[in-house]
Amino acid sequence: MLAAATVHFPYMTGWPERATAEHRAATTTGFAALGQAFADAGIETIVAFTSEHIVNLQPRLAPAFLIGVGESHAAFPEPQFKLAPITRRGDPELADALVRALYARGFDPAHSSELRLDHGTTLPLAQMGIGEHVRVVPIIVNSVFPPLPTLTRCRDLGAAVAAVLAGSTLGRRVALLATGGISHTVGAPGMERNDPAFDAAFLGALAEADLDRACSHSDARLDAAGNGTHEIRNWVAVAGAMHPVRPRVVTDVAYAPGWDSGVHQLLWSAP
Repeated sequence: MLAAATVHFPYMTGWPERATAEHRAATTTGFAALGQAFADAGIETIVAFTSEHIVNLQPRLAPAFLIGVGESHAAFPEPQFKLAPITRRGDPELADALVRALYARGFDPAHSSELRLDHGTTLPLAQMGIGEHVRVVPIIVNSVFPPLPTLTRCRDLGAAVAAVLAGSTLGRRVALLATGGISHTVGAPGMERNDPAFDAAFLGALAEADLDRACSHSDARLDAAGNGTHEIRNWVAVAGAMHPVRPRVVTDVAYAPGWDSGVHQLLWSAP
């Protein structure tokens, strides 16, 4: 199985000129490498563990996990980020099978036939050059409205998804994608900084496939690194799916001034 993880902050498309030429080049090269790996593998469906920003999840209804089961997934319009509103093809057959199999394994994800994608998903897909023919099954992980699923639960969800896919008889060539994070702040004081020390520790744990260490952070620690840091749940889910395979570091920019974030990308490949 093939899997990737990448940041998805919209400054990189909305205001690319704020970053240095070096950081822009590293980011573009990283996305191209991820996209090429998926293309070389002939990936037909991407199961994306992703976050969203009050498009589907609301304070009145915020499940821990939400799976898009529709024939297609429309893009939430975000012209300020210079993202084309591409409607992505869904994979309802695989998505329905995934929901049912997860129920049988003790998980209770919500499901939606009208799920919409925002930059948390549309940006990485576009930057990776994923064609419109590739199906997408989004799994939105609640990282906004507490209480949030624990990191350990996210790791276990990823492992369960991998087991379901391994036993699938649909014959799809499937890859996993995690988007979001790592440390950053949204809509609060401190938006101009990330926490490179936290990022290095977390990424180090993933690099060593030490998921107990990667999942050891409390929500208070994640808050201290920035409210957007809760999106590491997506990375933990994919790491759980690929365990014990160790990822390859594709991009590692500790801090990109002007983009107010680090730029990190990983790629896992298992036989």
